[in-house]
This record gives sequence, structure tokens and C-alpha cells, in this order.
Amino acid sequence: MLQTLMLLLAGALLAGCGALIVGGAPAGGHDTAAQRSTSVDTSHDTAITSSINSRYVHDSVVDALAIRVTTWQGVVTLQGSVKSQAAVARAVDLARSTPNVRRVVSRLTVIP
Repeated sequence: MLQTLMLLLAGALLAGCGALIVGGAPAGGHDTAAQRSTSVDTSHDTAITSSINSRYVHDSVVDALAIRVTTWQGVVTLQGSVKSQAAVARAVDLARSTPNVRRVVSRLTVIP
């Protein structure tokens, strides 16, 4: 469990670094509203993904390592293989109930 948590934490930290690089000001120091908006969206998406992964780690039905969570402009995509339809339903419910999630796309498959 601790190893799983550490892997998820490391992934979240690395994803956060990507947001810093992508959201940086362009050469010359000019910053447009569109660039600021993209930076905010990216940081919100990173926070959403991190929050969902954390919820999965603490849930007894969902296997956090079996599900890849990606977020783009508030739309969350879940990919992976889980052991039951109940795990699919729980993973989707946890993602949907996360703040700032606009929509959840499930590409989860059940493999017993």
C-alpha cells in the first residue's frame, strides 16, 4: 500500500512539473490571456487527476494501479483493466464526484 501511494505521489509531482514548464512565460516576457488560461486549465487538470488518484488509493474497491487517469479541460478519461463491473462503477463515481470534473469518459474493461 505504501509503495502504491509513493508511486502515485511521484506521478502527481512529475505531472505538476509539466504544468510549470508548459505554463511558463514565452521568451521575451510577453504573456497573453490565452496563455494564462491554458496555464490555469493545465494546473486544474493536474489537481483533478491527483485528487482522483488519491481517492482510488484510499478506496477498497478500486485498484489504483490498474487505472490510468488523464484530464483535459476538466474531462477525465479512465483507462485500464479492472476485476469487476462494481470496480468500474466505483471508479467512475469517484471521478464524477471530484470537484471541477466536467465529464468522465470510461474506457475501463473488466478482466476477471
